Amino acid sequence: MTTALQPVFATLIPALRRQGKFFYLFVAQILLLALFPYLDRPGVPTIIFRSMGVMAFVAGVYAVSERRAHRMTALWLAILAIIPYTIVTIRPNSRLMAPALLCTLIFLVFTLVSLLRAVLRTMKVTHDTIYGSLSVYLLIAMTWGCAYFLLVTFQPAALSVDPVRGSNHNIDWSECMFYSFVTLTSLGGGLVPVSPQARSLTILENVSGVLYVAVLMARLVSAYSASTAARTVIGLRELEAIEHSKDV
Repeated sequence: MTTALQPVFATLIPALRRQGKFFYLFVAQILLLALFPYLDRPGVPTIIFRSMGVMAFVAGVYAVSERRAHRMTALWLAILAIIPYTIVTIRPNSRLMAPALLCTLIFLVFTLVSLLRAVLRTMKVTHDTIYGSLSVYLLIAMTWGCAYFLLVTFQPAALSVDPVRGSNHNIDWSECMFYSFVTLTSLGGGLVPVSPQARSLTILENVSGVLYVAVLMARLVSAYSASTAARTVIGLRELEAIEHSKDV
């Protein structure tokens, strides 16, 4: 069995090493979103999901590690978020829920701003640039989802659940993430913002999603046009050099 898998690993490992920094964060985000419905159970599944969350933190630190200052800042913010995050995993009713969410929100905002700057400053459209752009979009929704959950922690009635699901239904992390994604994509969902703070966050998220898509498209088109023009100039110079050598 091991011998049969060796060619697979021999191909897969070099391919993973060739991927850029944003690829791993994008994969971690997709895994969190895709596997949560199957790990939303107490016990070992919850521990597995929390461990995946820690891996996402690590991927976030790696994604913003271009400069030492950014890397160290992201690392310390991740540590400050992981410690209460771990305690809350062991003791779900711990009073550290609000500090854990606040530290996580700060880390997400820092990572989001760093990734956004890296994507918008790119001068060449590559596969890693595309992964970075997608990661930023997903990170926007996750950041707002964390903000909603933090708000609900202090104001349980900030978001109202669909009456069909019952008035006593508690709004948890998955509910806030779902509401954030449907708000960002303008699809609408089963939650309604009730408090002024929740409505303000909803408006800001909706606007940020629209602005990001518009700015990103303009920046990527500009970068692609610039790289295409540069390649054209280089090609013309090479042709001129060839023609000149023939004349000589």
